[in-house]
Formats: sequence, structure tokens, C-alpha cells
Amino acid sequence: MILDTTNSFSQKFSTSVQSPFMGQAACRLSDEERLQYGLFVPKDKKLCMAAPFASSGKVSRWPSTWKDWFHLGPLTLHQVFYIFIMNGIGAGIISGAANFGVAVAMYRTTDKPIRIWPLDQNTIAGDMGVTVIIQQIVTYIITSQLCNFDLHHGLKPLRQPWPPMMHFPSTCKPSGSYLGVKTPEDVNARGQLLYMGNGENKGSFVQFCLWFLRAMSTGSERNDLFAKGLTFRQRLERLLWTALQGGWWAVLSFWWYWPIAIAIVAPLYEHDNLVHTWAPPIIKLLFGGILGLLTNPFIALFTIGAESNVRCFYPQDTLWDENGPYEPIPASQHHAGAVSTDCVVNMNALTAEGTAKSAWL
Repeated sequence: MILDTTNSFSQKFSTSVQSPFMGQAACRLSDEERLQYGLFVPKDKKLCMAAPFASSGKVSRWPSTWKDWFHLGPLTLHQVFYIFIMNGIGAGIISGAANFGVAVAMYRTTDKPIRIWPLDQNTIAGDMGVTVIIQQIVTYIITSQLCNFDLHHGLKPLRQPWPPMMHFPSTCKPSGSYLGVKTPEDVNARGQLLYMGNGENKGSFVQFCLWFLRAMSTGSERNDLFAKGLTFRQRLERLLWTALQGGWWAVLSFWWYWPIAIAIVAPLYEHDNLVHTWAPPIIKLLFGGILGLLTNPFIALFTIGAESNVRCFYPQDTLWDENGPYEPIPASQHHAGAVSTDCVVNMNALTAEGTAKSAWL
């Protein structure tokens, strides 16, 4: 796709870069625009875990429909290639190769019996179960970083946040929480309890569960470990946050993928000792490769469909309006180009004109 070079865009930005494959070229919001849209991490106040943006966690009053869950587009050819080829087939090949290497080191260097069962011995079934957990956590961390890097270098995010869970609460308590996006101090300063979306007027346990589903199932700026301006503690918190999301994704993957794999492998090798054979490495290769093929595209979608990334690209959409439903603005009226989501601001460092004296990516 070629960069939009309409007159209105050209007047606002003095230079433009054309790229036929990587999508629209990056053009960054000014400091004033980032402050206006809340796309920054404050430095002069107590922050929630993993340093969310000031505007992060918009809670919509309009629930999503089942159609929204299956609507990703319109997708560009590059986005289709990126999601399903690079992060599908490509990730499957890499995951399979990595698992094959680990299996060779584990199973081709031992003389102990190797069987499908029992789990307390050198077992294929146990190895496959552990593989789901470890692979999903590691893959979630790596893939989210790679996708954030690509978003900073030309990849276009989805047109609207996905999964469509913006009607879920973004903080686990209406009075604010360190785990959410607004602290109790923020809520007290605001003088109004947080809107809890589909958790409004529900019990505290239900609100927590709904918040947990949104927090663990959607991408955000909290997955970007290498954003400039963060403290070491904030980077560790973002690493922990991303690992927890990977663990949740492992839970969602384990209950169906592991039993299906066992149902296929067990009848073939249940009574066999597989030591000194190539069956265990090949099983692990296929198991890890297919797992990456099936699940990695979703992790990529979580990142390029993250609220923060969509908002950086389409900051003027009425999607972010507290009072109205989602109505996309015409393409000629929004900023074209993937916008860097790295932004840390010291609110005490604002000049009289309202500009920030801090560095952005």
C-alpha cells in the first residue's frame, strides 16, 4: 500500500515515505498531540503495574457482537501476509525446529526408557504438556516484542481493537487498583468512580473476573518491553505482565491441544519403548510446530489489534468518544502511518505552551 499523500496530509507533514510492501510509513504524533490523546506514560505520579498510558483502558458503553469477533478488516495484503504467513507458517517452522533440537538433546543422549506414559518417568505425554506451557509463555513474550518493533517500522495496526473487549472493565475495582489502569489516587483526584462496562453494578468478584479476561486476553502498550523512558522496574513489570498473559494463553491452549495430541500419539506408541529411535524428536517437532502454527497468529493479532496501537494510528476516531458509538472517520482525516507507541512524559516538565520536555521514540 502506498502512503496517503493527500493535500491535507502533505500540509501537515513536510515529508513522506512510500513503501509498496510495508504499508504506510511511520509518521509520529507531535508532543502536543500525544498529550492531547493521552498516549504517554506519566513520570511524576504513582503508576499502575507495567506503566500503562494515561489514556489506556477505555471502557465502551457499547457491547460487542459475535460479528465483531470474526471481523478483523479490512486487512491489507501485507497484514494478511504478516499475520498468517510470517506469524503462522513461519512461526510453525521455527517452533518445530526449536522443539526438534531440544528433543534430540533430551532423547538421543539417554539410555533410559522413553514411553508415552507414565508421567513420573521419561515420558512423551509429560513433555508435551510442559511444552505447551513453556512455549506459549516464551512465544508470547517474543512475538509481542517483534510485532511492536514492526509497528514502529511500517506495519499498520488493525482498524479497531481486537479482541473486541473494550466493554469489559479495564480496572478490577471502580475505586481504582494497582493492577488496572487507574490507581485509587487517580480515582480520588477524579472524584468519580470508574465505569465498569459489562461489570457495572455487579459484585466485586464478577468485576474482577471480567477485568482479568480483558487484561489477559488483549494486547497493550504494557507488552512493549523496550519502550524508551521506562525505568528498570517498569520493564520488569512489563515482562511479568506479558509472561502472565502467555501463561493464560497456555491455559486456553492446553485443554484442547494436549488431549488431541495424546489421542493421536498414544494409540501408536502406548506400549513401546522409544529409546534410541527418532520417534520422540519427530513427535516433539510436529507437536511444537503445529502449536506455533495454530496459536502464534492470535498472539500477533493481540498486538497489532491492541487498543494503544490502534489509537496511535487512528487517534481521532469516535471509538474513543465516551458518549457515542463507534463511527470510523474518513481515511483522509486521520494521520496516516504507523505511530510509535513509546512515550514517557513528566507532566511537571510542560512549558507554558503545553509542550513536553521529554523524549519520544
